[in-house]
Amino acid sequence: MLGDMKVKNGVDRSIIYGMRRSGAPMREIAEKIGRSKERVRQILARGLGATNHELLSTLRLCNLSGLPRNRIVELYQDRTITPATKWSAGNRDYLLWSPETVAQISAYYQTLRLCRVCQYPLPKNRILFCSDKCRQERHKYKYMTPEEKQRVLANIRRYRERRKA
Repeated sequence: MLGDMKVKNGVDRSIIYGMRRSGAPMREIAEKIGRSKERVRQILARGLGATNHELLSTLRLCNLSGLPRNRIVELYQDRTITPATKWSAGNRDYLLWSPETVAQISAYYQTLRLCRVCQYPLPKNRILFCSDKCRQERHKYKYMTPEEKQRVLANIRRYRERRKA
């Protein structure tokens, strides 16, 4: 098995593979084992056939979920979604997400916070509609329930009767 083999200079490959599968960047792996980032890349390419991991970057998560980055950050800050791993480099925090996070996001928006007109996710400061345009659109006759339409038609009849008199 790949994880049981040793690298020439005594580094256990299972550590490298395990860290990469958990989403650690190659730089971090290189620092831990005392080798260069390029050497880590070579070991990963030879052993796994690729240097990628299964986790998603925030940008990739945005593309897959169809949400802007600020909406992903809002969900993270509200603790609706949690990253698979997180690390800091300087003054920036980096987050990696599991593929299941996309399903979590879609389930959250399907059950809770969708605009009643366009079905787009609602911003934090909105309750029923994502924009004033959608709110105005919803009040159009074509979106009314049959009961609301009857009430509107009754109001129109009363108005016309008053004008005749």
